Amino acid sequence: MLSRFALKSPSAKILATASLSTMSLYSLTGTASNGDSISMDDFKGKFEKLGSRWADDLVILAFPSREFGAQEFDSDDKIAEFARSKHFPGILMKLGNVKGPDASEIWKHMKAESGAPDPTWNFNGKFLVSKSGKVSVPRNVESDIEALMAEDDEL
Repeated sequence: MLSRFALKSPSAKILATASLSTMSLYSLTGTASNGDSISMDDFKGKFEKLGSRWADDLVILAFPSREFGAQEFDSDDKIAEFARSKHFPGILMKLGNVKGPDASEIWKHMKAESGAPDPTWNFNGKFLVSKSGKVSVPRNVESDIEALMAEDDEL
């Protein structure tokens, strides 16, 4: 499962004493499928490409998981190879869970901030993150992204 996460600026080293609900998404760090550490702060005010429509204004993070009928490949390398073959325009996070206590800290944070339930199937879990770091679940991905793009550039 490549649960998608569209970011406008948003997945996990967390201080043991910190509460997820009091933390900013931008204070979290995750691990990409190639093992690189990715700080969410790097995306604050900076965006990557989603097709040509939003050019340098959007970052997509995918969180591969085998929790849905084991449909996903069983290694980060195989997932990355498949994503390259499909010209996936985003960043692949490390293969892991998106449900329950073993989900990545970034995923748990987005879920807690938005009030979203665990995803029930592939591509079912999506989050949008505003320039200021507010996490929401899109109702209509395209129009919700357009609304976020129109937000004031001040953080």
